[in-house]
Amino acid sequence: MHRFAIFVDGSNLFGSLKNMNVQVDDYENFFHHIFEVAVAAWNETIEGGAPPAQLFRVYWYVVGSIDEWDLTDPKAQMHLRDRFDSNREIRRNYMALVGPEMPGARQEEVAKEAWAKCFDEFKEWYERKQSILDGMKRFYHGVRSSTDFIDIFECGHWKVDFITKSVAEKGLDTSIAVDMLALQANYDVAILVSGDADSIPSINYVKNHNKHIAAVEFLPGYPPATRGKGFSSRLKLAADFVIRVYEMNLVSNGIARKDSGEENGT
Repeated sequence: MHRFAIFVDGSNLFGSLKNMNVQVDDYENFFHHIFEVAVAAWNETIEGGAPPAQLFRVYWYVVGSIDEWDLTDPKAQMHLRDRFDSNREIRRNYMALVGPEMPGARQEEVAKEAWAKCFDEFKEWYERKQSILDGMKRFYHGVRSSTDFIDIFECGHWKVDFITKSVAEKGLDTSIAVDMLALQANYDVAILVSGDADSIPSINYVKNHNKHIAAVEFLPGYPPATRGKGFSSRLKLAADFVIRVYEMNLVSNGIARKDSGEENGT
C-alpha cells in the first residue's frame, strides 16, 4: 500500500479558491477529492498501473500571527512618524490630499494633518487585518474540531509594512520544506499544494530519496483548460506529475460551491 500525504500552503490554497470563485465547506472531503485525482494521474505515469494507495495525512500550513503594534504607545507612534517623514512620496501625497482643506495653513500644519490622516488610515487597516486573522483562527479551530485527519500548523507570520499598508508572509515555505524532509517516513507520494518555486530544492531532495512528488494546479472552468493563476512553471517541471483540479468539477461533484462573495474575508 502506497501512502500519500498532502502538504498545503494555506495562502496558495485560499488564493486559488478565490480565483476560482468557490467556497469549500468540508475540507476533509475536499482533500480526499484531490487524493483521488492524484491517484488517477499517478496511475497514468506507471506502466501496468500503480499499486493500491491510501491518503495517510494532510499537513496544512497557515498564517498564525502578525506584527504586534501598540498604536497607543508614543514610542510606536514616533517610529511610524519617522517612517512617514522619511518617505517623501507618501508624505507629499498625503499633504496634497489634506492641503486643499487647509487654505492658508503653514506647511508644518499641513504636514501634521497629513501624518494624522495617514496614521488613522493605517490604524483602521491594521485593525482590519487583525480581525481577519482572528477570523482565520476561528476557521482553523472549526476544521480541527471536525476531523482528526488534518494537521493545521499556524507557523506563518504577517510582517507589516506601515507605508504601503501591506503584509509580507513569512515562514510557510520554510516550514513546508522542512517537514517534507522530516516526515519522509510517513509517505511514498507527496502531493504539494503550492505555486511557489521555492519548494523546488526540497522536492528534488525527496525525489532523490525515492519519493514521488505531485504538484496541484487549480484551474477555472472545465477541462481541458490548462493555464491557472499563481502556479510556477518551474514547479510543474520539478514535480513527477501535475494534478489539475477544475472549478466546475469541484462544483458539479458537490466538493465546493460558488462563492456568494459574502463569506471569505481573507
